[in-house]
Amino acid sequence: MVSQGLNTRDCIILETSNKMAAQPNGGQKSLAEDLFEDMGRKVEGMSSAPPTDADTDQKVVEEIDSLCMNCHADGKTRLLLTRIPFFREIVIMSFSCEECGFHNNEVQAAGQIQPKGAKYALRVEQDEDLRRTVVKADSCTFRIESLDLEIPSGKGQYTNVEGIIAGVKGDLEQHQNARMEQMPEVGQKIAGIIETLTNMIEGRNYPFTISADDPTGNSYIEPKPGDAAGKWAKSEYNRTAQQNGQLGLGDDVPNPHDHTTAELAP
Repeated sequence: MVSQGLNTRDCIILETSNKMAAQPNGGQKSLAEDLFEDMGRKVEGMSSAPPTDADTDQKVVEEIDSLCMNCHADGKTRLLLTRIPFFREIVIMSFSCEECGFHNNEVQAAGQIQPKGAKYALRVEQDEDLRRTVVKADSCTFRIESLDLEIPSGKGQYTNVEGIIAGVKGDLEQHQNARMEQMPEVGQKIAGIIETLTNMIEGRNYPFTISADDPTGNSYIEPKPGDAAGKWAKSEYNRTAQQNGQLGLGDDVPNPHDHTTAELAP
């Protein structure tokens, strides 16, 4: 569900959608859709195929019966442990129900909470940037800085830049007709944002900036060798006592003498 109101900074806070990406128009699959479907196929294929040398960094660790939240029949959840290049391991969870055909994919970090939180930022300037891998852990806040648009922590996703933006667009579109009827002024503002998001996905609104802020340090936006200064950046920071409490770390208050560190593109 999407928040229908605007705060004093005109910033819309989105609840994470259950859909991994919006359906594109024209009957053609977007880059994001291909990635999501491929992710599900990897999990399903790995469960039946014999192991090979290529599976050392990618293997199904468990398959369990699960209740389908769509039709309440029994479905299957398959777990795939995979390593993201230049990042770390994640667990991809793929649920499928043969009864109603419902499918769903999400991710969780396979490792421990990192010693510090991390924030990534990327300036999207060309079509290739839309294909960059994004790991959004369930503790991550994702922002489209150019729109002051925020997706709060919620369901984990393994996707790309296009997929994240498509998910936001789809989330906003779900209740747009009701907004236009009940709150026309807000509906008009949302319509403008939806149009801008469409232009971003279709490459007509460069440049724009996105960021991912995760106190666990388990989220990621992919860098590329040769990125110009200021295009991609990662900074690490000490968590607050409140953030440590939310993560179940108790009284593990950060050392005030430690400093935030920054990393630039390779």
